[in-house]
Amino acid sequence: MGMTGNYIAVDSETIVKIASGELQLEELDPAEYPSLDIDKSWQAILYTLCGEVFNGEPPLGYVVPLLEDQTLDFLDYGAFYVKPEQVAAAVAAISGISEPDMRQLYNFEGMVSEAIYPVLEDEDRDEFFSYMFAHFADLRSFYETAVTGNQGIIFWIS
Repeated sequence: MGMTGNYIAVDSETIVKIASGELQLEELDPAEYPSLDIDKSWQAILYTLCGEVFNGEPPLGYVVPLLEDQTLDFLDYGAFYVKPEQVAAAVAAISGISEPDMRQLYNFEGMVSEAIYPVLEDEDRDEFFSYMFAHFADLRSFYETAVTGNQGIIFWIS
């Protein structure tokens, strides 16, 4: 198993209620919302885009939103929300990132030295990049769809 990154897209009213504490994440049924599972690639994507393991600089930090100021108490690792306007900013930032662009940002050795999950020293660097980029492409599509519906995003690790 392992720690997987999970997303749901929700309307802006729900994001406001969750951010204010008026609505608890446990009250939502994730099956009722558009969702995405990016498997174990979440921290590698964050590190590749932002060079950070937590609190990535926006707007790229909104893609895998491990944001201290947008945290919700949920499960073991918490959950994080992204408002619709932040989703739009993230889409603007990532829409033009091609595979060669991402490969330029990719720092496998840095991931190993920073102990980025789930990278292991004996991992095949090209194989891992392909795995990570496939999930990034799915994530980009998910965010693009959320923008068209003026939706916010909730992310958690399970």
